[in-house]
Amino acid sequence: MKPDAQEKLQALFIAYTKKLPDKISHLVLQGQDLIKKFDREKLYEFHRAIHSLCGSSGTYGYHHLCRAARELEVCLREFLNNESLTFEQRKEISRLLDKIKTIPLALKEEKPSLTAMVDFSLKNKLIYVLDDGVEFVNELKSHFDLMGYELQTFKDFAQFKNALSKIKPIALIIDSKHLGAHEITHLQHYQQHEAAIPLFVTSKQSDLLTRLKAIRAGSTAFFPKPAEAFYLAKTVDQTCASSSSEPLRVLVVDDSQSLADYYALILEEAGMEARALMNPLHVLDVLTEFRPNLLLLDIYMPECSGVELAAVLRQEPLYASIPIIFLSTEDNRFKQLAALRLGGDDFLTKPILPEHLVSAVRSRAERAGILSSYMTRDSLTNLLNHTNILQHLEIEVARAARFKTPLSFLMIDIDHFKLVNDTHGHLMGDRVLRKLSELLVTHLRKTDFVGRYGGEEFAVVLPDTESEAAITLCKNIRELFSQIVFKTGAREFHVTLSAGIASFPKVRGAKNLIEAADKALYQAKHEGRNREREVFFKI
Repeated sequence: MKPDAQEKLQALFIAYTKKLPDKISHLVLQGQDLIKKFDREKLYEFHRAIHSLCGSSGTYGYHHLCRAARELEVCLREFLNNESLTFEQRKEISRLLDKIKTIPLALKEEKPSLTAMVDFSLKNKLIYVLDDGVEFVNELKSHFDLMGYELQTFKDFAQFKNALSKIKPIALIIDSKHLGAHEITHLQHYQQHEAAIPLFVTSKQSDLLTRLKAIRAGSTAFFPKPAEAFYLAKTVDQTCASSSSEPLRVLVVDDSQSLADYYALILEEAGMEARALMNPLHVLDVLTEFRPNLLLLDIYMPECSGVELAAVLRQEPLYASIPIIFLSTEDNRFKQLAALRLGGDDFLTKPILPEHLVSAVRSRAERAGILSSYMTRDSLTNLLNHTNILQHLEIEVARAARFKTPLSFLMIDIDHFKLVNDTHGHLMGDRVLRKLSELLVTHLRKTDFVGRYGGEEFAVVLPDTESEAAITLCKNIRELFSQIVFKTGAREFHVTLSAGIASFPKVRGAKNLIEAADKALYQAKHEGRNREREVFFKI
């Protein structure tokens, strides 16, 4: 664990331990008040408080207290629909409350440890390739060079193994013919004990046994040969970007600040970006601003339960597919399944080991990202499709208006694209589209959005970007694209593009930005193509 993380963890323990006696005293008073005079609202509040104590005490190492609190919580759960409490029920609550009150707080058996966390912080751009196909490797290299990666190639496993023992790359690409039993065993051991590096397997065979070999070696993805080098490079880039450049964002919603802060610290230590939120009623505002990849929700919270919150979010198209993990002391399997039916994806029981939490969050978020990619991306270019680039434009325009920040929107069109298809064929036309897609992706920030608007037209959303910066960026991309040499047989040719630019707040509203950028694009075409133009009007 990093020193600053250790200090933060220690501070959380000190703060929790300091507040615990007063917390228990307050709970005892709450319980005694409920026993004297029944009130259903007070019962709900008391149950939530005991639920919180059960989760937090176990997390912070007070396991005797956690077990006693769980016993009382289970008892209270049976009375939640009561109109009153019988004498025996009051007596049982009093007995369990006395049990909590008399537990020595010195009985803190252990502190949660983050030492088992996996280091996901590889920041280099080095990729190891074990493949003796010269032509394929050279094609891969041309794509990765453009993306800013460094490829180191090997022709036998001994060299590959030696290099791996010295420097950890960000990704591995291996031809399946190098995956014998010995090699698979070595890779398994390395992934488990050294570093979990994404592995991409290529193969001339795509039968089940070959794919099983790849899975046993720990493969992230499998590409049958002849593999499309662009798609392989793009997949590697997306995977590496998600694990290094752009951390997973997790929103933790729990009314217990000590628990929310603790979970956030665990996730941050694992390389994620986490934010703790105690009031579930503020979640929509935070979702718009933070854009989490996953929600971690407590079930029992005042004003709005985690289950209710999940149901609300599932009715909003923008958040219908975001993974939701419930985290609660609730151990009733029927209630857990009911919560999952209303919108959850997984249910974890408090207290939970740090490594289990990280594993559950990471696997859910990454799997959801893959499924989302299938639904939201154009199959040819792997860019956002028409519907989703417009959705992102609307979201970013709303954010820009709220935070009073600039935004630019580009409409890009390939010049004389029909002529390219007619002269060189549609396969070459597809190659031109993919090349421009690749160029856009490699020259935009991770916070930008690019999509295939339709045909040979592309749309780009640039948050926090003034029009002058957008014009400069567009000019650079246009000039680079015009220099690319396309080859078909013995013939070579170049292709150019035109672009229209509109910027917020000169133009307000997503619809108006599209209209303005489209007019600017038309102007660029009308003036002779191979240029960018900006048109704006105030709305």
